[in-house]
Amino acid sequence: IRGPAIIGKGAMIENAYIGPFTAVGDQVVIRGSEVEHSIILEGSSISDVGGRIESSLVGRNVVIYRSESKPKSYNLMLGDRSQIGLV
Repeated sequence: IRGPAIIGKGAMIENAYIGPFTAVGDQVVIRGSEVEHSIILEGSSISDVGGRIESSLVGRNVVIYRSESKPKSYNLMLGDRSQIGLV
């Protein structure tokens, strides 16, 4: 954890990088991933993401994970005024 950062109650961070200006909500789980300059709201889970999550807002009870399925595709559910950059 490289602050300044806020880590909520019951959050579990395992084998992960939490960069500056990041807020992690209560009961969030982050494993094998990198997050910085972001807000992760309560109950969300980020597991084994292949790249860094940066300058992002993740809502409540969201699940983000690396999928090994082929062919590679994106399944998205985005709210109003969302922005996403895909590589």
